[in-house]
Amino acid sequence: MSPRARALAVALGLAALALLVWWLQPRRTRVVGAGEPLPFGEPALRHFPADETGDADTWKLEKKRSTREDALATPPLPEPDPAARDHVPDESARTLDGLALEAWRSGDPARALELFEQSIAADPDDRVPRSHLGRLLTLATDYERALPHLERAAALAPGDPQVWLDLQSLFERSLALERAIEARQRAEALAGGRRIFQNEMGVYQIEGSEAYP
Repeated sequence: MSPRARALAVALGLAALALLVWWLQPRRTRVVGAGEPLPFGEPALRHFPADETGDADTWKLEKKRSTREDALATPPLPEPDPAARDHVPDESARTLDGLALEAWRSGDPARALELFEQSIAADPDDRVPRSHLGRLLTLATDYERALPHLERAAALAPGDPQVWLDLQSLFERSLALERAIEARQRAEALAGGRRIFQNEMGVYQIEGSEAYP
């Protein structure tokens, strides 16, 4: 064997030995905070909201091992919120929502975003500004921020097919195709035969629904 071949064989042997030692070493479980991605194939501890305290800002450590594969399982679509039937929209919130739509139509999405958020803060249980903000964030490809608003809109107005089409648009763009199909099925079941189409921005709308700005 030539010196060069011998050196290569030694290097490969050492690399294989190092890999074996790393594999046999006990690995500490990683602690993953709220909103952080889980690692592939590696046990992790995830932080979850401490629901029993009623404080959304309080977090506890759940002693459960999960992996990224578990986290990628398809979550269910939102369930209706029974309390939404008795909700009366706040007039100031609707005023802010109207100003936000005007800013969006005039080409100032940053201002529209700010006003939509103010509208939601004034009335968190009004579906309309949540739908508008979710649509704007979807078009801005900020899918992570858009999702909770569109899911909340669907929970507040589950009988409106447009809220499910808004979710379909987001899910398709973020490549969550199984959820997109389920949202589309919900919309079609509620559409009553009305035509569903893609507008010039490529998002789904039901005939007769409010046009995107």
